[in-house]
Amino acid sequence: MRPNRPEVQKESESETTEHEFSENERGNLKFRGVTKKDRSPPLKDEKKGLRAPNFERNIPIPIKNNSNFVVRTIWTIILLVGFIVIIFAGHIYCAGLVLLITVGIFKEVLSLKRNHEKDSRVPFSASLNYYFFGISVFFFYGRVIPHKLTRLVLTSPFLQFILTYHNIISFMLWVVGFLGFVLSLKRGFYRYQFRQFGWTHITCFLIVSQTSAIVTNIFEGLIWFILPSLLVICNDIFAYIFGVKFGRTPLIELSPKKTWEGFIGGLLSTLLFAFFFSRIFLERSYLLCPQTELAFSPFSAVNCEISNVFHPFHINLPPPFRWLGLRTMPITEFQIHSIILGTFASLFSPFGGFFASGFKRAIKIKDFATTIPGHGGITDRMDCQILMGTFSYLYVSQIVFRNVSTMRGLLRFVVNLSTNDQIVLFNELQQILLRKTIINATSLIEL
Repeated sequence: MRPNRPEVQKESESETTEHEFSENERGNLKFRGVTKKDRSPPLKDEKKGLRAPNFERNIPIPIKNNSNFVVRTIWTIILLVGFIVIIFAGHIYCAGLVLLITVGIFKEVLSLKRNHEKDSRVPFSASLNYYFFGISVFFFYGRVIPHKLTRLVLTSPFLQFILTYHNIISFMLWVVGFLGFVLSLKRGFYRYQFRQFGWTHITCFLIVSQTSAIVTNIFEGLIWFILPSLLVICNDIFAYIFGVKFGRTPLIELSPKKTWEGFIGGLLSTLLFAFFFSRIFLERSYLLCPQTELAFSPFSAVNCEISNVFHPFHINLPPPFRWLGLRTMPITEFQIHSIILGTFASLFSPFGGFFASGFKRAIKIKDFATTIPGHGGITDRMDCQILMGTFSYLYVSQIVFRNVSTMRGLLRFVVNLSTNDQIVLFNELQQILLRKTIINATSLIEL
């Protein structure tokens, strides 16, 4: 039997000596400038039966080194400049940036459950994870991007084939990976392998499906990629400022520093930013035009007929404004849409950050990774953006450009028809246009 551990006897203050403190504790005492005379009697930990140093309240606390703040500031500037350069490089480069971010997030989230020692003993473990990730990218991106590149799809038989049989191709590719996973099962590692299998699929579904929506926004027009991102950043900044200045009431237990004052201040500031700052974008046609081609040449101009969404109209102001001599005010539909997007960015997007905070607390980590010095991981910076990007895609496709989406769906349907059916449809359209006198027989002969 183990001998009973002797109880730690309580000693008086005068009997407190240096050997009672551990090596780290003695180092902390010296660093803080504490001498033996300044020490209070150590307090007993009732659970562990140990003693911990009790420092007087008037002992000076050293100021933290501000090197992390400097590193964070430098990398913030680097990221901001890089983001601006990529924006002006073109749509395809912005899509490449989102794909690169997707890879980074997948890598960071996957690493939370990876065991490199077990991976080295299980054949093709890491390779299968990234194979399933590649299939997810092919499936989700393939469902949305080709519909934005209608002209390219109509001129490429290969893309027409991929688009026509996209779902079954994706499924059969997944089946290949599924067979590889089953054949790689190894005794003693079953639980780990199935845990990795489920973790990989959940991550692919949550991350890749939502970033594909952001890429769709890019090809709809860079403005629908830039504005939602700026609204989230604006809300984050002003919520912090109002929280520091006026914060008194806690908002949510997951983030003790978040307050109702900061939450409401961020909401009002974001709405003002959305309404007034969105007018600046209306003067940049490059940001408003959708991209229907794969243009790889950077910094090339994009020209199009500007949508009515961006054209201004006048509204009558209420009587209080008329007393000031203001009867009407120019406004655009885009500004109204910006306010709605700003409302979502303020009320709902922060909960993406709260979700990430709760997840990190659950697995007891501070950051998802250290990919970006001073900022943590890519996931830490994108937790709110992903949720905002998905809402922007649904709002733009089903509300802002609903009729355009219907036309693209019709073209997708025509592409999937056989050649004979396409000829029949073409002849029927000709007869309809002749009956409506939109075209005449002479024009029909020229066609």
